[in-house]
Amino acid sequence: MRRLPLLALLPLVLLIGCGGGSPSQDTRDRAVNEAMQAYREAKANGTDLSRGPCIAEQLQGLSDWVVDIAHDPRQPVDDQPANQCQRFRNGEAHHFVELSPSGNLIRAQ
Repeated sequence: MRRLPLLALLPLVLLIGCGGGSPSQDTRDRAVNEAMQAYREAKANGTDLSRGPCIAEQLQGLSDWVVDIAHDPRQPVDDQPANQCQRFRNGEAHHFVELSPSGNLIRAQ
């Protein structure tokens, strides 16, 4: 009968050990900084950001993150697959930074 309480703790141990799927604040901050750099590069290259494109399918040192331009509030153009990061849509990346067309942070998760 002693095994039942130990088995009940297993999901908690796994959750804590795996970080619960949420990035740490440090990782999130790094992702936002890298996203801002990707934004500056996209602007310098003349990328049209008004459509809400994906500007980075992967961030340097943060392979599980992508960067998408979106509007706040969201516009229909933001939900078009052509304007979203393919790696996130395909499940290859699990985190994203959303910036507005003017470079303001909308969210990072």
